[in-house]
Amino acid sequence: METLTEAPVSDYDPFAPEVLADVHHYDGLLREVAPVVYIEKYDFYAITRAEEVQKALRNWRVFSSTDRPFYEPNPFRTAAPLMQDPPDHTHTKSVMLRIFSAENMEKMQNHFEREAEALVDELMANGPIEVDAYKDVAARYVLKIFPDILGLPEQGRELLLTFGDAVFNVFGPHNDHYKKKMENGQPALEWVAANATRERQTEGGIGWQLYQAADEGIITEEEALQLLVAVFGAGFDTTVFSIAGMLRAFADNPDQWQLLRENPDLLSSAFEESTRYYAPSRYGGRVAMKDTELGGIRIPAGAKVFAMWLGAGRDARKWDNPDQFIINRPEPQSHLSFGFGIHTCAGQAVARMEGRSILAALLKRVGSIDLVGEPRRAINFQAFGHEYVPIRLNPISE
Repeated sequence: METLTEAPVSDYDPFAPEVLADVHHYDGLLREVAPVVYIEKYDFYAITRAEEVQKALRNWRVFSSTDRPFYEPNPFRTAAPLMQDPPDHTHTKSVMLRIFSAENMEKMQNHFEREAEALVDELMANGPIEVDAYKDVAARYVLKIFPDILGLPEQGRELLLTFGDAVFNVFGPHNDHYKKKMENGQPALEWVAANATRERQTEGGIGWQLYQAADEGIITEEEALQLLVAVFGAGFDTTVFSIAGMLRAFADNPDQWQLLRENPDLLSSAFEESTRYYAPSRYGGRVAMKDTELGGIRIPAGAKVFAMWLGAGRDARKWDNPDQFIINRPEPQSHLSFGFGIHTCAGQAVARMEGRSILAALLKRVGSIDLVGEPRRAINFQAFGHEYVPIRLNPISE
């Protein structure tokens, strides 16, 4: 019988200002301590390495989504499928998968591609252009295409980013950072509440389809509302961060942009690698339903757990040269940035479609991408990304 050891006890504070400013470095240091580390200050266990994260997320009966660190009532946190286990999870996620049907996905793809082409054509109309990859490309694109699919009004869409920013700061301590994010999110919360009602839905939109499912008795009216609010919270910030991070990665690695231009069949792989390299979500929460172990380390029943998938995404035990951006890696979709197991992100196919569509449009028109200033990372508990990425897009030479 394998002898289990106790988790190393650490005074690491994942929410300290210096940590939030450089999470890859500090979460990487934690990863090298052990596959499971007890975070004494907040009384939870951090699963730090890729293999152990995958094992935990695969085993939902032991590592349940029904509880997690800092799990308490909050208006920005809905009862989403992410925080349920079967049979409840299976029931509600089936409704979301119905929304992301083949017919709906085809409509989305056509819309995403058209809007990506239109945006890049506009940006590149007069030759080289300096832009903020976050604001002028990623946010502008995502705030156009996905609210269109949801059937949301044009006015106030920018509040979705503020709403998402608050959502991804819920699972953390109630320090000054938390209080500021919750306060900043209040106007967005009011906008979301007003636009999530049945009366505000446009026929054919995702919200309208969710309320149709309620009319058919598949879910309740309240579940339809909560699922729609969950989509509002999860469908914007992380996707915008993914696209902005992708553009920064290419600006920092011009050889990889040239490799993609020479091998456009690597487009999907390139998006996956950028999502691994700059994972838009830092961690996810679970609770241990019984005494268990990971990597030979004991985790007691009732323990709250964070799976640290941003740090695990750069685990050298799984990836060669993990701190390098390499678009032709083998098994490009093996990263953990969309979760793992039955609780993978329900909208990951949409996020991939958005990222690939804008990347394909850029590939047709842009010969090179230069970094022209110092990027700024967004400061966030759970999400990871940049709030400013100054780049120059240079057209393909005739």
